[in-house]
Amino acid sequence: MRKIISLIRTYFKEHFSLRYFIPVFLFTALLIFINYTYNFEQRYITYERNDAKRLLLYFAMYFVSFGGAYFLYMFSKKDRQILLSWKLWLMIVFTVFIFSFRWWFYHYNSLVYEYVPLRYQSIVIKYIINLSGFIWLFIPCAVYWFLVDRKNQPLYGFHAKGVALKPYFVLLLMMVPLVVGAATQEDFLDTYPRLMHTGLPRTGWENNALNFLYEICYSIDFINTEFFFRGFMILAFARFAGPKVILPMCVFYVAIHFEKPLGETISSFFGGWIVGILAYETKSIFGGVIVHLGIALLMEVVALAAHILNSNSVF
Repeated sequence: MRKIISLIRTYFKEHFSLRYFIPVFLFTALLIFINYTYNFEQRYITYERNDAKRLLLYFAMYFVSFGGAYFLYMFSKKDRQILLSWKLWLMIVFTVFIFSFRWWFYHYNSLVYEYVPLRYQSIVIKYIINLSGFIWLFIPCAVYWFLVDRKNQPLYGFHAKGVALKPYFVLLLMMVPLVVGAATQEDFLDTYPRLMHTGLPRTGWENNALNFLYEICYSIDFINTEFFFRGFMILAFARFAGPKVILPMCVFYVAIHFEKPLGETISSFFGGWIVGILAYETKSIFGGVIVHLGIALLMEVVALAAHILNSNSVF
């Protein structure tokens, strides 16, 4: 645990700028306020019937979040020069586009509806959604690494040599009371466990096996997410702006939680900030994977237990 504290302390001592943090924090708060006050993403994007418009809206929302956070470096005289890099802005557009495309693309649904029996269609679509991050995020970023960065660093964050992983398990243990507390909230239990939304009952060995496979796909998606946000968006972008890439990543990370419970969205900023600092300082995403995936699975287990204990449980 001392190692983690030491790394975070180094960041705040050497890289933290209150002049930038305050605008980016207020900007993030404004984005959260707009989304949860007006149900922005679901009302204007998620159910938009025009395919091209929906993709454009996803791109606009994420570009405003991510690009807007970078633009706020205008408030810092010594840092605003990074905004003059056209390569940085190309990277921002590339990053926002592939994530928007991943979130937008759903055309595999027609194949599922045609070839998969009705009772399994919902869970198969969820398999594909969770695995799509590998296709639309991991592969493009890996290709970029191969073309640009393979001689400079290991594949973004896939490095564990000399990285102490034990403190991350301690950090995960410290999160248990917070997750247990969250399990008392109605919006949390409406969302978790994700297993509850697979469309299959929790009876019979076949259904249990398919639901367990869902949890595996769900876990893989967290690894892809950690690679994309703490690997690619920090370690690939660091060549343009060094540690200044961490907070813009956090704002983007908040934006992808807009359909989650409010408390989870708010906490994603601070959680993303901490693991982003650690990824930058260690050049590894493995600690973040331990914490991020560990919390996700912990939420599944705790929420499942809460539903079982609840007399009104659907289980």
